[in-house]
Amino acid sequence: MITIPVRLSNELAKRVQPFQDRLPEIIELGLRQITAGREGQADYPQANQRALDALTSTGIVTLPTPAAHRKARARRTPIQAGGPPASALIIAERRGEL
Repeated sequence: MITIPVRLSNELAKRVQPFQDRLPEIIELGLRQITAGREGQADYPQANQRALDALTSTGIVTLPTPAAHRKARARRTPIQAGGPPASALIIAERRGEL
C-alpha cells in the first residue's frame, strides 16, 4: 500500500475527518465519476445547463424565464355580431351553397 500526503484546507479537513476510515472508498468513487464524465457519460442536467449557457451567451437565442410563464393571458369579451356563426359559413362554403 502506498501513502500519499494530501494538503486540505481547515474547513475541508473538518468535513473529511469523520470519514477518515472511508477515504480510499471516497477517492475511488470520485475517480470513477470523473473518468465517466470524460467518456461522455456526464451528468445530463449539468450537460444541459452548459448547452443552455452556451446558447444564451451567443445572444441569438433567448430562453423563456419562469416569470414569463406566470403572466396570465388577458381575456377579452367576444364581439357580438349578427348573422350565422363563422363555422356555419365555412360549412356552407365548402358545400358550395354560398
